[in-house]
Amino acid sequence: MDLNRLWVLGSVVLIAATAVLGWVLGISPKLSEASIADADRVAVETQNSAAALKVAALKVKFDNIRDLKGELSALRLAVPNAAEIPAFVTQLDSIAEQHQVTLTDISVKDAQAYVPVVVAPTATATEGAQTAPAPTATPAPTASAAPTAAEVAAALAPVPNALITASNFVSVPISLSVSGRYGNVLDFIEGLQKGTRLVMVTTFATARMETPDPAGPASNSTSIIETSAASGQVTTTISALIYVLLDQATAAPTPAG
Repeated sequence: MDLNRLWVLGSVVLIAATAVLGWVLGISPKLSEASIADADRVAVETQNSAAALKVAALKVKFDNIRDLKGELSALRLAVPNAAEIPAFVTQLDSIAEQHQVTLTDISVKDAQAYVPVVVAPTATATEGAQTAPAPTATPAPTASAAPTAAEVAAALAPVPNALITASNFVSVPISLSVSGRYGNVLDFIEGLQKGTRLVMVTTFATARMETPDPAGPASNSTSIIETSAASGQVTTTISALIYVLLDQATAAPTPAG
């Protein structure tokens, strides 16, 4: 009887040990692997969803790629990757012919590296940061004061773009001389700034051409008399800038400071 009990007890212990070992060595690792695999599946599904959104956005952009290429072509004509002076002179001739003026001279100077515009703090703001005003009585409510010239200039100042640097963006100073009727010259200047090539006119000076009396001693010369008359033949000197945006592959590296 005691032997039978020992066999039963031993069988129970053996079964329990087998179950525990089966759990520890077989079932538990498999459950852990299944849990890890499920977490990986969720992560992959999340990545696939994000990738699907990116693909959808790229498809939308690709559908508009023709429009973007057209905009890029127009911008490259306005700001090419080289000076392209012959093409620019052709444009000048076309604008001059359109507005019935004569282009008499053109000169091109050395290119200048781009310098970002920095708005300096106003004197009022600097003084206010250094000293605090003495306390005064609270004034009666009044209408808001008009902005100062410095505040207007700061508001209108261009915001620098990190992609435009001195190594890839340059300006080329040019000087033009044209002659024709005053109104036509003004139209030429306007057309110059609205042409295919981006041009910024910085200054221009106009003078009227008058031929003296043939009976006088200077009958075979032409005198230039400064005037702002709105009629008559004039000659105008124009100073302007054209721009070049170099390709990153060919742009010279910025020297280390």
